[in-house]
Amino acid sequence: MKQRIKIDKAKPNNGVLDFSKLLDAPAGKHGFTQVRDGNLYFTDGTRAKFIGFNLPTRSNTPDHQTAERLAERFASMGVNVIRLHAADAAPGPSGWSSSLDNPLIDYDSGSSRKFNEKGLDRFDYFIAKLKEKGIYVQIDLLVARVFQKGDDLDYADSPPFFFKGFTHVNERLIELQKEYATNLLCHVNPYTGLALIDDPVVMTIQVNNEDSIFRGTDDIKDEKGIIAYREELKRRFNRHLLAKYDTRKNLAKAWTYNNICALGEEEDPEAGTVRFPEGSFYQVTNDPMGEWAGNVSPARYADFMEFGIDVNRRYYNTMIDHIRSLGAKVPVNTSNLLNGTADVYSHIDGDIMENNTYFNHPMPPFHQETLVVPGMREYVTSNPLTVHKDGIFMRTEMLQMATTAVVAGKPFILSEWNEYGVNPFHSTAFISMAAYACLNDWDGLMVYCYHTSESWNDQPGDVITDIFDAYNDPSLICQFGFMASLFLGSLVRPAEHQMDLVFTQNDLKTLPSSFSMPNTFLPYITSLRNVFLDQGDTYTGDADVAITGGFVNNGDLSQAKHAVYFSWSSFRDAMRHASGTGRLERLVEQTDEELFGAKLGDRLLVFEDITSLAGDGDYTAFASNLDTALKRWGLLPSDRGLVGNALISDTGEISFDPIAGRFGIQTPGCSYFSGDPAGGITLTKDIVLDVNNDRLSAALLPLNCDHIDVAKSFLITLLGPTGMDETIFTSDGFTTIVDHQGKLYADTAEGSLFVQSQTATLTALDTVGTPVANIIGTPTDGGVVFNLDGTIPAVHFLLEFV
Repeated sequence: MKQRIKIDKAKPNNGVLDFSKLLDAPAGKHGFTQVRDGNLYFTDGTRAKFIGFNLPTRSNTPDHQTAERLAERFASMGVNVIRLHAADAAPGPSGWSSSLDNPLIDYDSGSSRKFNEKGLDRFDYFIAKLKEKGIYVQIDLLVARVFQKGDDLDYADSPPFFFKGFTHVNERLIELQKEYATNLLCHVNPYTGLALIDDPVVMTIQVNNEDSIFRGTDDIKDEKGIIAYREELKRRFNRHLLAKYDTRKNLAKAWTYNNICALGEEEDPEAGTVRFPEGSFYQVTNDPMGEWAGNVSPARYADFMEFGIDVNRRYYNTMIDHIRSLGAKVPVNTSNLLNGTADVYSHIDGDIMENNTYFNHPMPPFHQETLVVPGMREYVTSNPLTVHKDGIFMRTEMLQMATTAVVAGKPFILSEWNEYGVNPFHSTAFISMAAYACLNDWDGLMVYCYHTSESWNDQPGDVITDIFDAYNDPSLICQFGFMASLFLGSLVRPAEHQMDLVFTQNDLKTLPSSFSMPNTFLPYITSLRNVFLDQGDTYTGDADVAITGGFVNNGDLSQAKHAVYFSWSSFRDAMRHASGTGRLERLVEQTDEELFGAKLGDRLLVFEDITSLAGDGDYTAFASNLDTALKRWGLLPSDRGLVGNALISDTGEISFDPIAGRFGIQTPGCSYFSGDPAGGITLTKDIVLDVNNDRLSAALLPLNCDHIDVAKSFLITLLGPTGMDETIFTSDGFTTIVDHQGKLYADTAEGSLFVQSQTATLTALDTVGTPVANIIGTPTDGGVVFNLDGTIPAVHFLLEFV
């Protein structure tokens, strides 16, 4: 039943909803974060895991009262990290801009090189208050800075902040970034007595946000301030080609295949006129067997990938060396929003890998009340194995997109993510991401974003005024304590097996549209990471299964325990200089079992024609064959992996059936269900729900011990669709127009809760944990039944066995 509720963004939780016990204040008491064995630890050896929020732009410089109230609110939610994001943004009247009166950077000075003293004081005080509560921070360096004429730039027009890829190339812009890093990180905070480089409250330092030379320029190439920098990038690419090939004649020869030359007659590297591939946002894809001519011909693409990797790595190493020279002691991250193999590889010089991923993200331009959402879906019924069937390669689930940037030997943090509340039932996304993060043994989750505000009392608790400000999204906030307990407490066990997705240097030089195909299955059942071969094409790792990246036909997995081979290209290199004909056929000779589109042996699975098998974006057959192999090899029992339509983790603790619309977690430390509750929800052997809701999420957390089978008290959260209760959804072809209207609501449970105990009590709690009603149970054979009629505006319940 729809019940209107309120969520105050600065009021701390109390009672059983106070999750501050998950924190260990003050932040830094265990020493600095360090990288050990591919994960984050503190100096004293304690495992370091982080869950929290992004605070962008003006929210970095709250007034002192707001800083105190937010720090207390965050701690009570179980938040132990805040990403201080885009503090370098230019001032504006509201939203995604810095405070007009208290920005961090003093743009009124005519440059972007000085701090505003009032803004810096607020920034310092906020960090000090977070530290007191046990909340760590990620410091971002370059995000939304708007370079000014007073910065002594190389070109008259400064580049707009929303495209920063040229900051990797232009030496003056790199100098300005170094200067900012020095001034910010070495400034002594008067409230802590420490500079950021010396303060263990800092969890990591990020060089920049969503930034790479591979990000497309086509949609903004004519923008004021872009042209001169774009021409500089083009000059550098042409110099790279000359350094590699020496003459236009040699370049034309290298770019020729079957008498077709990918180099246009008007293009000459000596004249600086050779074009580079351009996309719009992510690394553009490239068919390794595609047309040889054109702007993304395999030859042009391969050489630009090689060039881009060099540019990114040079830039990031320059910045990392500078940050280290200042005395920074914590791990350094390069950037995020990485979704192409060359892009990911070009960021591996950082200590930590990070990535951003969203579900149902609205299209720009953004409006507060009315949003346009492409292909809006329900999370619990969105099938990762078939999500690509509409031909949109970036139409992914959050887990599979995030996993593209997981690299062997590196901690991984999901630095931005959200399932925005445009679809009423979206609570599944938050807990499932936390569960799979545990399964894959990730190190951090930071939701975007809590709010874009500098004040604690300027946004309503009962209205969604901006979909990106998630402080009062009931599906997120009402489940956050459970999510924090699950992730920080590792209530879902890490996977029992390791899968390595192996890329050669030639693989990096192309990018098929189906490049994330293995990610649609493997991270849902086990641990998946990327491995890049720097020396030769032979994998020498120790994973249970090695899977060739398969963009070209050259990866050697002969030393792997078990190997999976396929290839999108029939050639051994991206430039088609060497044929791979017969290679997969020779591998097939080591197999003895015929599958649909593949051959299986005691240690090999070979897909002879991956293009035909996965051509329409349905990866079910691929997953089925891989599942068959894992079971033959003894890595999965019959009830794990792909079981019917369900994806079951190799630990047996996570189950996801997108066809039935059911997601579940069952571990000794917690129980969770989300989706279609038809047939009942068994939370424990003694606690069962029978409800009439079409959709419901049900979370159970023991309170007085670590095991649900012996606990005597529980926090139960029951949550259906949420949002604003008069919102209008209008379908317009592939898009959905969402008009937010009405007041904030949560759909409450309607049905009954059976507890196998004659002495159980059930208390309804409001959104911060204050009791609002005692629900009287009816004794029955073997227990008591509590009637849930949905009329109480509460989603949290305290169940106690007296």
